[in-house]
Amino acid sequence: MSHEPDTPPLPYPYAGPQPALSGSAFGPLFKALAWTMSLGLGAWTWRLGIDWRTSHGAWVAVAWAMLVCIAWFIQNSRTRIDAQGIEQSWMWRRQVALRELALLKVMRVPGLEFLIAPRIYVRTLSGRFHFFYCHDQRLLEEFNRLSEALRHHALRP
Repeated sequence: MSHEPDTPPLPYPYAGPQPALSGSAFGPLFKALAWTMSLGLGAWTWRLGIDWRTSHGAWVAVAWAMLVCIAWFIQNSRTRIDAQGIEQSWMWRRQVALRELALLKVMRVPGLEFLIAPRIYVRTLSGRFHFFYCHDQRLLEEFNRLSEALRHHALRP
């Protein structure tokens, strides 16, 4: 998200991090699992002796290539928050401006955070919702701070 110097303040009491915070969207164990599954399935299909020149072989190759592509995006996906918005790199870039936020919740699977990255659920003023993944502890603390600011703003008289 680009920073605009003459941007009016947010309607809720929150100042984004300066400088921006960025971290891995998924944890190392999840990344390793994605690669292990992709490469393991690739080795298994190779040993099946499929005739790769047939349409059946081509479809198997396409399905495996899609798995490797997903593992690549899991490996490289990053979540970022700055004074303007939240952004995550993925197959496509997800982004939401802070001034559009109506709700933000950090959703966790207790006891499995080492494997399953917490999700950041956001709903905009127009009713649209987005999910962002965040494995980085500094970012999670910042998202909790933003969530509290939005909650206090919603509870004001």
